[in-house]
Amino acid sequence: MSILFTQGWDIIHGREEQYADFIADEYIFKCNEIGLRSVGGFYVVVGRGPRIISVKSTETLEELSEILSGRNFKNITLDLKEFIINYESKILMPTGRVKHEKYEIQKGVWKYNQYYDLIPGMKEEYADFIINEYIPTIEKLDFVEITGGWDVLIGGFSEIIAEFTFKNPVDIGRMLDHDDYRNLTNCLCNDYAINYTSRIMRTTERYEGSK
Repeated sequence: MSILFTQGWDIIHGREEQYADFIADEYIFKCNEIGLRSVGGFYVVVGRGPRIISVKSTETLEELSEILSGRNFKNITLDLKEFIINYESKILMPTGRVKHEKYEIQKGVWKYNQYYDLIPGMKEEYADFIINEYIPTIEKLDFVEITGGWDVLIGGFSEIIAEFTFKNPVDIGRMLDHDDYRNLTNCLCNDYAINYTSRIMRTTERYEGSK
């Protein structure tokens, strides 16, 4: 099981070159060194910011907690903040409904993520809908893969994140225009979810680094 730690930020105008050097030469390398395994870097194309999303992973919540409370992580983050604004972070735990043992790097892909809160008292009905209707229907579409279902433990702006992966942005449009997807999402929003929003992201290809 993978626990995800995501960070988001915007680059300070005029510091783009120094930021790029810092990320490539220091930040990713140092995060990997303290146990935050880099598994994704994304740029938000459509949807609420911040625009840069960095995704790190650990095996357990206890391991992540120990890293985040350490001085090394604090120092790395303070160095990062010399180049960025609008910093945010969140901790994600898998819901268990999407069968992926370990979250791995996916290069050259596009993401479409849904964000929402559950209507109070609908937890069991929602789980039944997702397991028996939503996931089986989406899995029949051969141009999209469901790569994550996450409970947001700390941070962020929603309780749940659903993650879809595509080879290109055209396929995102195909899904959004598909009757099955529209019907499922209407049912999700009308019967189970509130505060629904979504984002489209593309990979930045900055995953691993070394000095």
